[in-house]
Amino acid sequence: KGKMRMLSRQALLLCLLASTQAFYLPGVAPRAFKDGEAVNLKVQTLVSTETPLQFDYYQLPFCSPKKVQDLPENLGEALVGEKAHTSAFLATTKKNEYCKTLCRKSYTPQQMEEFQDFAILDYRVNMRLDNLPIAEMHLFAYDDKPKDTIEIYNLGYPIGRKLEEPGSKTDQYVLNNHLRFQILYHPVESEDGGPETDGNYIVGFRVYPYSIKHTYRGKWNTTGGAYARLSTCVQPPSGRFTQHDPLIIDAQDGQEVVWTYDVEWVRSNVKWASRWDVYLQMNEIQDDKVHWFSIINSLVIVVFLSGIVGVIMTRILHKEIQRYNEVALSEEERQEMNRELREETGWKLVYGDVFRPPPTLPSCRSMPALECSFSS
Repeated sequence: KGKMRMLSRQALLLCLLASTQAFYLPGVAPRAFKDGEAVNLKVQTLVSTETPLQFDYYQLPFCSPKKVQDLPENLGEALVGEKAHTSAFLATTKKNEYCKTLCRKSYTPQQMEEFQDFAILDYRVNMRLDNLPIAEMHLFAYDDKPKDTIEIYNLGYPIGRKLEEPGSKTDQYVLNNHLRFQILYHPVESEDGGPETDGNYIVGFRVYPYSIKHTYRGKWNTTGGAYARLSTCVQPPSGRFTQHDPLIIDAQDGQEVVWTYDVEWVRSNVKWASRWDVYLQMNEIQDDKVHWFSIINSLVIVVFLSGIVGVIMTRILHKEIQRYNEVALSEEERQEMNRELREETGWKLVYGDVFRPPPTLPSCRSMPALECSFSS
């Protein structure tokens, strides 16, 4: 019987192993994109190093698709509390597109003031592509080694920035209404170990924000397709612009804003397994600032609440000890204690009678519960 039982268990285990299918967590297994395949650019949250408050992307009146949909979150996004939504940005694998018009919107003074407030607080927009967060790249060089440049990445891109003009008496802020997305890809190779045999892995997602006061001739053509004839863009679109002014935020009268973007695909030697190395090595000084602020804020709240609980518990224990020591008190102390007891109101007057049985309980057995309670 023992051998038969062991054989049956082994057979059941083999059946379970045979029926098991492979699975993977989102973002763990590589995904290859075919040439010409559409990619999904997701928008997420607005974060700042000046304040721990986060806002949803569509909290500000950005351009949006006809129907905004919430996209599935991976484990990391769910733990952090970030929500991803569909966006109006369109991109096609290995297809460079320049000066694409996202939308044209007329904003009220109140809406432009919101953009200005977010720019003052240095809010940055977070986006994702194939589970990679968008990052803004800067080149940094030391004074003693000006030729040795270092790539520094910051997560997201700023909504706006302060306009540095010499001799300006008032602070002015510009709105970053043009984005140049640079998507790094690596062709699928046999040694990559991926399930796909052809296609391209996305290994980087960069952004370069610009502030451009777009101009156009004549009336705005709303049915002209993805490209609008903007006089600030060199025609045919090639990523270059004519002489232009930055888009200064006008919070007094409101203004019209034309939102545009570019998409560049750049081949990279970085393999899919190493695409997170850049993000792990990026400068985290600003993030540490936010973490320290959150830690101090949490400690202050914990100390404050602990103090309140301690004061309440001390008062309760003090009264209880006084009641137990009533025998050893003097007449004046006893009168003072009685005066404090008379000041108690509400539920404190009956908290000792909750479980006290009524004195006329035998005579109430045949009466309704309501009459019994009144008689007792």
